[in-house]
Amino acid sequence: MTLWDQQEREAPAPPQQKTSRAESPPRIPVADQRLIRLLALAALLTIAASVAAALNIDPIGDPVAGLGVSLLFGLTISFTLAPILLIESYRRHPGQWRGRRTRALRRSLIVGVLVGGYSAFRVAGLGSPTGLLIGAALAVVIEAAFTRADNDAV
Repeated sequence: MTLWDQQEREAPAPPQQKTSRAESPPRIPVADQRLIRLLALAALLTIAASVAAALNIDPIGDPVAGLGVSLLFGLTISFTLAPILLIESYRRHPGQWRGRRTRALRRSLIVGVLVGGYSAFRVAGLGSPTGLLIGAALAVVIEAAFTRADNDAV
């Protein structure tokens, strides 16, 4: 055995080549992908309907139609916020699937009801910014209670 052979045997093994790409997070389930697409389509339709209604209806002249526009605006907020919350929940917590869809839909509905209801109260001549803050505080408390109940912590 020569000196050269001995150095080859004692030389450390070359390190394993590591791939440059990072491990991809788990994909969004197909059912939730369909739900996201459906909610995004509904959001686009309600946005178009809200814009058309807001441009064509005078809430002072026809208060009932103004209330309808306010509620349509709340529905638009709900449909727009739901896919955003669902996608964001998958991005932030890729491995946790439990209760994700329910929480995203519930939170978007709470925000839509809060905004649409406040808008309807303002069209009817009721409500104030203080009432909106109280409603937002109640919505946060309700959501915290529902989230605790979802996690079986209660």
